[in-house]
Amino acid sequence: MLIRNYFFRKRELCEKKRNFPSIKGRELAEDFGISEQAVSKILKRSSHWLRLELESTTARFKRDRKSTFPEIEEAMIIWVDQAIAQGLTLQGHMVQEKAKWFAGRLGVKAFNASDGWLAKFKKRNRLSSYKRRGESASAPIEEIPRFRAELQEVLHEYSPENIFNCDETALFWKLEPSRTLAHGPVAGKKMSKDRVSIMVTCSSTGEKLPLLFIHKFKTPVALRGIDKNTLPVWYYFNNKAWMQRSVFAHYLNRLNSIMRRADRNILLLMDNAKCHETENLETLSNVRVYFLPPNTTSYLQPIDQGIIYSLKVL
Repeated sequence: MLIRNYFFRKRELCEKKRNFPSIKGRELAEDFGISEQAVSKILKRSSHWLRLELESTTARFKRDRKSTFPEIEEAMIIWVDQAIAQGLTLQGHMVQEKAKWFAGRLGVKAFNASDGWLAKFKKRNRLSSYKRRGESASAPIEEIPRFRAELQEVLHEYSPENIFNCDETALFWKLEPSRTLAHGPVAGKKMSKDRVSIMVTCSSTGEKLPLLFIHKFKTPVALRGIDKNTLPVWYYFNNKAWMQRSVFAHYLNRLNSIMRRADRNILLLMDNAKCHETENLETLSNVRVYFLPPNTTSYLQPIDQGIIYSLKVL
């Protein structure tokens, strides 16, 4: 019965989206008491849920592959999906312990939640281990529309060519690919941790400023005898190759001088990292700095929408 109700709710959600195409994922999430991410995953398989019949074997068991312990399987499917929808971190041993708990509650004594059962359970339900990427799960989703509206009001004061965005990233410049062609298994080796920091700055119309480049050394071997002012990047250094307030303050003054000479007034969007807190913001005559709200980089930071990724790929 649990699985039948579980299936019915997914089918009902897909039917509602089909009957009211303009309804938003946020509204569906509120109606069904799940996350927007869960709604998106269900709708991606809407043809599957709409095609199945409520009394079919697939509907009752949700998966074509049958389990030796269907009662535990039913309970675990619902528990795992709810945990994923809530953004909880799941690991194999946690699934096994919860399965044992359900077995105790259901009076199943021959069940021991072995590693073999776990592997088959994951295969039956298409569960795999994934690395969490980005910070979107930390964003205040309900506040994003308001933040966007506030940002739009600021953007309207500037022409597109005078709206800039900057963001920094680490670059592990000696790191080799983890995969290689071979005739058989290849032994791995210790990965290089040598890194630099780079900051990307560009306008909404595609104007690119030189990369801000932060190395660990004032004059590395490769740059001996070379005037750093002739480099195609703005070169800085500190013992950790990290962005620092002093570096960022110098960068802002340099950018302000360029814009003053060009008789331009620009808006510079950036995140609110601690290293961006400098005392010279009020002294900038031609650069207005606008800090994006905390934890909204994945939604509001333009350069984080694939620009840095493309730069690293190239």
